Amino acid sequence: MSKKDSTLANWYFQGDTIAEALRYKFYDNNESSAAAILVLSDEYTGKNSSATKSIGIWNGVQSGGQGATAYVSFDGGGVISQMIDLEMSEKNSNSSRLGEYKSVAEVIAKTVEIYGSFYVTFGPRKYATEAVFEDRLCVSWMLYLPHALTPALVPEARDLIPVMRDGKRQGTIIVSVTDAVFDASNREHVKAANDIEIRLADQDLLPRFVDL
Repeated sequence: MSKKDSTLANWYFQGDTIAEALRYKFYDNNESSAAAILVLSDEYTGKNSSATKSIGIWNGVQSGGQGATAYVSFDGGGVISQMIDLEMSEKNSNSSRLGEYKSVAEVIAKTVEIYGSFYVTFGPRKYATEAVFEDRLCVSWMLYLPHALTPALVPEARDLIPVMRDGKRQGTIIVSVTDAVFDASNREHVKAANDIEIRLADQDLLPRFVDL
């Protein structure tokens, strides 16, 4: 992500004060820092290894439109407990800090490659209230699913980007809008995502949360 936006290069533990939150860098030369390992070891020593664990980090930027936070959950069993939730502020709804849709798709594909993700959804949180189904994943701007999808299966998609892992087709990134950044206030954008959701659900390809 730092190649797309330099403000996403450094990450810190969250804290009760700004000074505390900037005390420890989470990464050092693209590896977990010694401080991060020590803090987490102290926090989880003695706790059940199967208990859900969560880590909150931020990019240390307080100025408008450049802040970002990430929450990582793991252990505990189930897909929902194995989650990375990234939230970024945007200066306006007409741009994305990660670039145009192919640039964003590169970040999604890399996430799948590294973590073996079952799904990835990307887009404005506001879209959640516009999605067709309350009990299923939403498409929003982009949705990665672990299926080899084709235009014949999802003709409403503006683009279908194959995702490879270990030299094999891992799945597909479904893109609802290609000529602009997805805007949840734009009815055409919302309709495009809604139409894809309906098509996927009709083919039992849009997972319900309860099944994840």
